Amino acid sequence: MTDAHLEAPSVSKLAGQLLYMFEDDRTLRDAPVAQLRDRLALDDRIARARHQYPNDNDAEIQARLGEFDDRITEADVAAAADEARRRLDD
Repeated sequence: MTDAHLEAPSVSKLAGQLLYMFEDDRTLRDAPVAQLRDRLALDDRIARARHQYPNDNDAEIQARLGEFDDRITEADVAAAADEARRRLDD
């Protein structure tokens, strides 16, 4: 049995996250893949830190982010962004 918190998010999950981001801030729809990857990677690291340290406050979570590797690639974000844009255009 695998732990979902150990696996990198799927392209489909990233596309879902990007849909929310694009709807919240339309300018992100045209943002460079590297910028989107950085934002998704940070959100992913924060989520994992909150999962592992549920009683920590925001400052403590920020201090722990270095414990978590980035696991989101630009290639996955590029594919997810294409998928999210297609969904918005449908």
